[in-house]
Amino acid sequence: MNLKDFEYVKAIAHYKHFRKAADACFVSQPTLSGQVKKLEQELGVVLFDRSTKQVTLTSKGARLLAQIELILEQTQILKELAATSNEPLQGKLTIGIIPTIAPYLLPALLTSMKAAFIDSQFSFIEMQTATILEALNNGELDFAILADVPELINYHAVALYKEDFLVAVSQDNALSKHKKVALSDLQGCSLLMLSDGHCFKDQAQKFCFSAGVDVSNQYKGNSLETLLALVAMDDGITFVPKLACTERAGIDYMPIFPNQQRNVVFACRKHYPHLSGVEQLGEWLSAHPNLKAKLTKKVN
Repeated sequence: MNLKDFEYVKAIAHYKHFRKAADACFVSQPTLSGQVKKLEQELGVVLFDRSTKQVTLTSKGARLLAQIELILEQTQILKELAATSNEPLQGKLTIGIIPTIAPYLLPALLTSMKAAFIDSQFSFIEMQTATILEALNNGELDFAILADVPELINYHAVALYKEDFLVAVSQDNALSKHKKVALSDLQGCSLLMLSDGHCFKDQAQKFCFSAGVDVSNQYKGNSLETLLALVAMDDGITFVPKLACTERAGIDYMPIFPNQQRNVVFACRKHYPHLSGVEQLGEWLSAHPNLKAKLTKKVN
């Protein structure tokens, strides 16, 4: 019985296919199948039902998988702890970041971030929230920058900043003449939103529905920039987080009342071995003058 066997079991359970699991583990299918068979013999338990085209866990296998995943997680923590030096943020660090934050936050911070943490090699990956949480659980990410969501109760989170939502409207739209826009003023407007899976959409929809505002099905995509291009054509309106409110021809950004915000946090697994480093980086990010300037800057 060894850890590699456990990794094979986890891969088979994920892919439900021996060949795909073998490819993911960079071994031949006979090697993977043979090792799993030996493990089953050693445990005295059949882990997988091989009688169908799609390999599935047996009931006993499902119970043992939970323990196998725990062992692999604890082993990863042990390795990370062993590699820990006096500096908690050394080496390669992979950070997940949601698409409605990445293009607006990283250009303001990345250069000075690299200079401040010279022993760290930061790698950023844009992901939607659900994918980020799964990647944190699997150890594929060290930590993440995302909007606060209820699921983060199961993670260690450091508050970074609060960010207002504004309404982006065409300068040809009658709403652009207002100093502020009430949610009720949006009734009857063509309200453009991102596609499902973006927590920004989920948050915006909550206060839209409470005000009786319907969402347009005209565009469903992953880009705020596309939404803003449609707004500039006076082909709808949309909500925009404050950091994304950069100057664009033909668009005005209107404050909303009552004010709507999202909380942006730095998150990692609760048992991540370098929590002090997470706190350190979170404090540095939240105090950065470029971030504060963008959050307080007046927009048209």
